[in-house]
Amino acid sequence: MLVRYVASPVGPYDELLWAELTRTPAGWRPQVRAIVVSTRESVVWGRRNWGIPKHLARFDWTGSERVGDVRVTGEDGAEVARLGYQVGTWRVPLSTALLPSPLRTLAQPGLDGAGDWLLTPLEASGRVTPARLSVGHLRGLSPTPRRVRPLLTLGVPDFRLVFPVPQPLQIGQA
Repeated sequence: MLVRYVASPVGPYDELLWAELTRTPAGWRPQVRAIVVSTRESVVWGRRNWGIPKHLARFDWTGSERVGDVRVTGEDGAEVARLGYQVGTWRVPLSTALLPSPLRTLAQPGLDGAGDWLLTPLEASGRVTPARLSVGHLRGLSPTPRRVRPLLTLGVPDFRLVFPVPQPLQIGQA
């Protein structure tokens, strides 16, 4: 997922993330596997609040809001990803409220290694449009996403995302 947040509690920032359904102590849930963001504030608060393993990167955008490219570079100067995007013009309203609760509840293992998990029920809504994301490469994300052909790619130029306080889950509580 490639996101440009124009506003957030830590200010505007860019984000590239890979999430997948993973078997967790709470059952099958989406889990952020790899993520890079453009501001140190997002790294600090994402890790502290939700256990999201964020890393700092630089995002260089070319083109317009509708068609363009982005080059993502890690703190070490190595290219993390190179992506092209194209977003349609017509839009249809959509909300995560239509999804079953497990599919909209992020499960992240605690970053302290103590075995605790954090469950965060996400709320998102916006107006979706057909989109295309071309992947030059994703070599710098760790772990590296599997190479798959998406069945559907959507752009959500204007959206609202709510990340509430996570619910802690100790192993054996599920």
